[in-house]
Amino acid sequence: MATDENIIVAIELGSSKITGIAGRKQPDGGIQVLAVAQEPSSTFIRKGRVFNIEKTKQCLTNIREKLSKDLNKPISQAYVGIGGQGLMTSLHTVQRQLGTQTGITAEIVDSLLDNNLNTPMGNREILEVIPQEYKVGTQTQVDPIGVLTDSIEGRFLNVTAVPTLRENIDKCFEQVGLKIANHTISALALGDSILSESERRSGCALVDMGADTTTVAIYKNNILRQLSVIPLGGSNVTKDIMTLQLERDEAEQLKLKHGTAYAEFADDEEPSTITLSDGRTVDELTFLELTEARIEEIVVNVASQIKRSGYAKDKLLAGIIITGGVAATKNLERAFREHTDFEQFRFAKNLPITIRLPQGQESVKLGNVNTVIALVDKGIENCCGTPATATIPADLFSGHESASKDTTADAHPHHGQKADATTKPHGKESDEDEEDIIDEKPRKKKQKKTHDGPTFKERCSKFWQSISRIVTDDSDPNLLDKDKNQ
Repeated sequence: MATDENIIVAIELGSSKITGIAGRKQPDGGIQVLAVAQEPSSTFIRKGRVFNIEKTKQCLTNIREKLSKDLNKPISQAYVGIGGQGLMTSLHTVQRQLGTQTGITAEIVDSLLDNNLNTPMGNREILEVIPQEYKVGTQTQVDPIGVLTDSIEGRFLNVTAVPTLRENIDKCFEQVGLKIANHTISALALGDSILSESERRSGCALVDMGADTTTVAIYKNNILRQLSVIPLGGSNVTKDIMTLQLERDEAEQLKLKHGTAYAEFADDEEPSTITLSDGRTVDELTFLELTEARIEEIVVNVASQIKRSGYAKDKLLAGIIITGGVAATKNLERAFREHTDFEQFRFAKNLPITIRLPQGQESVKLGNVNTVIALVDKGIENCCGTPATATIPADLFSGHESASKDTTADAHPHHGQKADATTKPHGKESDEDEEDIIDEKPRKKKQKKTHDGPTFKERCSKFWQSISRIVTDDSDPNLLDKDKNQ
């Protein structure tokens, strides 16, 4: 159990940086951050997936040493977030005929969970199971225990990924000698911390717009209903700007300073020019359309994933909650209003948790570390002390014992009991090969946005191509970039 003496260490392996935070939970529910360490990761983590174990190992070593030095304590273990391209959910149904009127017990529910875990997943593994509802006779129950019936049907949402997503992370931590206290699905930890109970209950779409990926999590009645990862993010905008023959650092700075998700000008306003570091100038409209077009593509794909979930605007009463680094883009809400049919939006820059930063770390932008703070908030075990031999814990990846009760209807222990049940996929199972990225849709004419000369596509066709398909699990994480430059 967490105590005032416990120091929780959490590490998030992001596509732009790896972040480690050590903190202590406070009696008022806040978190006292004791140490923060960050290292750039864009050269060895792509789309949230580790592809260079040696460089990741060195980065984790640096993170551990920095945290240990600031804490003046050795770090023996850490909570680790799992996310990135390839993470997805699929619905499965498990049925069991009881023969006679029988009171549902925890053992019966466990047997349904066991059968769901034994469902063949092809080249994927189940990372976590989130029970949806149970059909008991003709009624639907969230908690069926105690109900009399002669049959029961359980609906489960399986969070899955290719095994290498987790295995590569495990290898890095094992070689560093740092024990993994628990693997946590980053999107679920963030949803638990950043969303209010009212938002989860009435229904919402949580959109986390990161560097290489955009994660969409759909909630309804306090239960996760769908999770999908779009392999597009802020770094794609930066790469588009780099086609103006700019270095990455300057392109990133210009994006943050001038970029917009929705460009518009007054009728009597003339677009100006942007001066580059080498003295060249670029037409402001050309630059803004670069950023606008890519953000539009991301938003259109978010809208597609929400539609695909089956939860339309009338079911997601809390609307769309937007977070992540890209959430700070100018006019982003206008872009969402333009390209989705939602009217309710909330931008969640910070967690609704009191965060106390250590002296000298006041410059840390909390909005950029929301996920790792959420991981600290989920931790319960002390992570400091005598370094332990690295072992990979038997957690949510080896069964559903560790399935978070915060994000499930009722997670039960896995007793390994076999039951005379049958399993079947619910509807059309989500598959990355089928989740095509939506090309840029026909652009609506904006009343206040006028200009003469060649269109954006005519000027930028050499370096802008809409992505026609999503990258499959076993492909090169760089394939998107390769396709784009061909």
